[in-house]
Amino acid sequence: MKRLVALALITLLAGCATQGKSESQIFDEAATAHVMSLPAGANKVRLHSVKIASHGVIGDMLATVLGGGANAGQLRQELLNAQRLGDSGFLIIGARSSIDVAVVENACEGLGLQGMNIYYAGTEAQQDKVRHAVEKAQARFHFINTQ
Repeated sequence: MKRLVALALITLLAGCATQGKSESQIFDEAATAHVMSLPAGANKVRLHSVKIASHGVIGDMLATVLGGGANAGQLRQELLNAQRLGDSGFLIIGARSSIDVAVVENACEGLGLQGMNIYYAGTEAQQDKVRHAVEKAQARFHFINTQ
């Protein structure tokens, strides 16, 4: 029994240590895609970004149950600020866990983000659920794989 618990813990910790793209690489990929989506001659390019904070496995589970908590409120406010400024690009760097879905769903709930391009950097496991939340808010969804 002890070996099984130890094996599960090692597997969990190894999964947490998996390296993917750096934040700089993610931002560069999103910025390049966003610039390519702009109409010719656009002279104002701004890409807002928010990183969803991870609170560890147990903390993320609790935050997910609570609908993303403060992370959802922060993301919602930043989306509204970008929209108010007339900016069309927004990057969400996910925590690579199920908290991403809860945060994005609750942040986008009831918003009308027409004309906005939202770039979600996360894992394929959350991609479809995040896409659904973004498209429900009438924004265009773009996925960036963090691996």
